[in-house]
Amino acid sequence: MPGEDITRPRRGRPTNADAPVREAGLIEAAARAFLMHGYAGASMDHIAAVARVSKATIYARFNNKAALFEAVALHSVASMRSDVRSIATEGREPAGVLTDFALRITGEVAEAERIALLRLAIAAKERFPDIAKRLHGHIADTVAPITAYLTHLREAGYEIDDPAQLAQHFINLANGGLRFLLTDDFTDEAFRQQWATRVVALFLRGIER
Repeated sequence: MPGEDITRPRRGRPTNADAPVREAGLIEAAARAFLMHGYAGASMDHIAAVARVSKATIYARFNNKAALFEAVALHSVASMRSDVRSIATEGREPAGVLTDFALRITGEVAEAERIALLRLAIAAKERFPDIAKRLHGHIADTVAPITAYLTHLREAGYEIDDPAQLAQHFINLANGGLRFLLTDDFTDEAFRQQWATRVVALFLRGIER
């Protein structure tokens, strides 16, 4: 009627503003398909059905299944980036700081689905070299604040020759080498706490004068 201000919902094709939401849903659906059927067994038809989109929508964003799988794997790696820089270090005992570092590192790989995706990505690393590069970048981001803290400990009198190299060794200890990929141990919070405590005790024995 005249004079009434009635706002009707707009219908039609999704706008560009909806694109991030649609792509996130597509990547989530593709991740479920790859985890359930593996790379070879996951079909684009199945992924489209799970995501409730057409195959044309998928191909508008990803050239092929390989490109979609790479996007899924890289999304998983990117979501692992927990900010270790947020861990407070001032005025604290080294055991407490290093334990927080270890818990943050193991917490990154504590999610079973994330571990499974990493296993798939590593198995297909020759086909998807960018995944290896992104993993390396993630490790570098994690190493930097630990290196800075170990540099501080060296200045405080701890026996540390190369803080950057030692930071990498600390991360390897925290992750148990390949243990986080070969077992599901780190999905258990109590195990992670016990593991971090033991790792830090061993680490400190090696650098204390």
